[in-house]
Amino acid sequence: MPIADFQPSCVTIIPPDTAPANMTPSEHAPANTGFFRIRQWPHIVRELPWRVKGTFLLLWALLAMAILVVAILLTEESRQQQFDAASLHIKKTLEERLLICETAVYGFTELSAANYGMDKLRFRQYAQGIGNRYPYIYLMGFQPKVSLAERENYEASISFQRYQPFFIKDYQGNGDPGWLNSQLWRPSPARPFYIPLVDAEPPSANQYSFMQGLDILQDAILGPAVQRAIRSSEIEITQPYQMREGGHGFGFVKAIYAEGVAPTSPDERISAAIGVITVGIKAETLLAMQSGNVQQLSVRLTPTMPTQAMPAITLRQPQVAASSSWLGGLLFPARYSEVSIDRDYFPYKLSISRPTSPGHIPWYLYALAMGASALISALLLLIAASQHNERMQSEHYHDTLHRERQQAMVTLENIDDAVLVMSRDLQVEYLNPKAALLLNVSAPLATGRQLGELWHLRFDLAREAVLDPLQTCLLTGQKVDLPENAYIDQGGKVFYVEGTVSPLPGPDGVMRGLVITFRDMAPLRQRMAEALERSEERLKQHQAELARVARINTLGEMTSGIAHEINQPLSAIVSYNEACLGLLEDEEPDRILLISALRSSVKQAQRAGHIVKKLREFVASKQAEFVPVDLNQAVLNIVTLIEPELRGHHVQVKTDLASALPLVFADTIQVEQVILNLCKNAMEAMMETAGEHRLFLYSEQRGNRVRVGVRDNGPGMPEEVRSRIFQPFFSSKSQGMGLGLTISHTIIENMEGVLCADNLPSGGAEFYFELPVMNTPYESEGVSV
Repeated sequence: MPIADFQPSCVTIIPPDTAPANMTPSEHAPANTGFFRIRQWPHIVRELPWRVKGTFLLLWALLAMAILVVAILLTEESRQQQFDAASLHIKKTLEERLLICETAVYGFTELSAANYGMDKLRFRQYAQGIGNRYPYIYLMGFQPKVSLAERENYEASISFQRYQPFFIKDYQGNGDPGWLNSQLWRPSPARPFYIPLVDAEPPSANQYSFMQGLDILQDAILGPAVQRAIRSSEIEITQPYQMREGGHGFGFVKAIYAEGVAPTSPDERISAAIGVITVGIKAETLLAMQSGNVQQLSVRLTPTMPTQAMPAITLRQPQVAASSSWLGGLLFPARYSEVSIDRDYFPYKLSISRPTSPGHIPWYLYALAMGASALISALLLLIAASQHNERMQSEHYHDTLHRERQQAMVTLENIDDAVLVMSRDLQVEYLNPKAALLLNVSAPLATGRQLGELWHLRFDLAREAVLDPLQTCLLTGQKVDLPENAYIDQGGKVFYVEGTVSPLPGPDGVMRGLVITFRDMAPLRQRMAEALERSEERLKQHQAELARVARINTLGEMTSGIAHEINQPLSAIVSYNEACLGLLEDEEPDRILLISALRSSVKQAQRAGHIVKKLREFVASKQAEFVPVDLNQAVLNIVTLIEPELRGHHVQVKTDLASALPLVFADTIQVEQVILNLCKNAMEAMMETAGEHRLFLYSEQRGNRVRVGVRDNGPGMPEEVRSRIFQPFFSSKSQGMGLGLTISHTIIENMEGVLCADNLPSGGAEFYFELPVMNTPYESEGVSV
């Protein structure tokens, strides 16, 4: 191999003091990694430790609870608004109904003052209409004022009208439930005047007939309100009382004065009063509402000025399961509100409350809490998984980088190439042991020095200026090969080098320095010279063997051509000997003629012996050696042998050799002689034409035979030439002997093959031979090309 064709091995250089700082894991990470690759998410999440996954499950539960708590708090805000709206609704409803009661009192007052005692039917119809329309008004009536002097006649008159005993009485039970204990009823003692309960409309109020005759002026429950009503001439409200059918009631009281006008003095009003209008109210029915929000609230009537005489009234206490835990109290706090009633005569205010109880939470809030927390947890989990994956990849890349760096260092320390790393200003940063050995310097002393102090590059027999490869690499940024005649002069010791100068890129891709890789060529040149000498010796031996075989084959063909040359001296010897025998039979043989004949016979014998001697000198006694032959290798051997001659005649060679071609049983040298003859004939034929010359060699298997062919793009063969091409001593060339193809034909036939010739349709000629595939006792397994 020529020295110019040799190239040193390539080595990638990573300066050991800069590799970690200039290389990051992200630069080495494969392009298909990352957080936004959806297909990798399951794999990335599976790589997370179980404690991290458990942490995110706990986070998911906590987030769900937090979102649910926030939703509950927002819901509670809505419930607070609903509570406020319900409280306002109760207040408005109560005020409207109180206004209705007030209107009924005033209407009844006018009707009583004008018509009482004269139009009882009209009064009853009015009470009946009010009671039917407003179910919370259960009793209406005008209760007259009766003096002590009128008492007896009055009791007798009412007893006569009702057909049952009637008397004015007092109740001593302070409003026991139902007022049904007969032992607590007593006839009223003598008083200046009475206001007995005698009138109760509508007819449904007759269920309270057991109270007929009660002196409401002195009753412990109703009396204070009646007395205030007479003195104030305004509507007054009685204390609450328990009703017979359950629940609470209270009454509206309005005094009626003689001539319909109240005196200005309170004392005069007592004398001028002729009776009072009473309207009984069912407290629970007064605040009965169908709204769902109101039904969940607890409603009480609380006195504006609490006294023992005016207790609070609990109108509604819904059965709601209250929460007793601190968390329930925090999430579902109790609501309380006190609302004033815009009626001066009404001595109560509304106390509305909602107990601490779980509210109704819509299902979608649970779904929202679970879904939102799952989404947030999943995103955080993916972020954590991505960070964990990046951290693991970073560790992996750092390990890989460290391992590659160690491998690179081991490689640099042990390769047979010298390596120098330097900065842009040619300051040595690193050199491996081989470079230190060749430059005769230690690595620690060389580091930091200028290259010119260590590296003295010269060029042998340079006829013109040679560009400095270092400067050329710095200017072009491309790899530069050292010239073939480069050598280093190291203190008088000269050694030829071969190598390259390559740019060293930095982290930003900009060249930060140079890398020189070189080797001492002296050992290589010595080995190449020895190999070349051995190759030439083998080539000479091969050519001599081919020449010998050619001579042998030529002799075989020449035998038929020169047989008459050998037969002539033999025939002459026979003739001379016969003549001598004839002369010897004579009585007196002609001695002179006999000697002449014998001498002529001797000459002819010497002539035949000379011919045999020359033939023996031309051909050695070695016979053909049949061995397994790879025809592809034989073709390649001939191409290598005639390559200089083909190149000299500008002939392009192309081969198409079949792979796994079976072996044949033949003489290697004789087969190569045939291929050589065919190639030379083709080359000589192409020289007769102008233009591009192409030679094509191929091999293929055809059944149980192997074919080797040679094609050219020469002028081809005329028909008369093609039919006589293999005859001895026939040649289409002026200088040819006409034995080459004849010998080749004989060689192939001796190997049980055939040699053929034909013209190509595209021009040129084709010669090919076929040999049988080798059979037992030798087995062919094929040889790959």
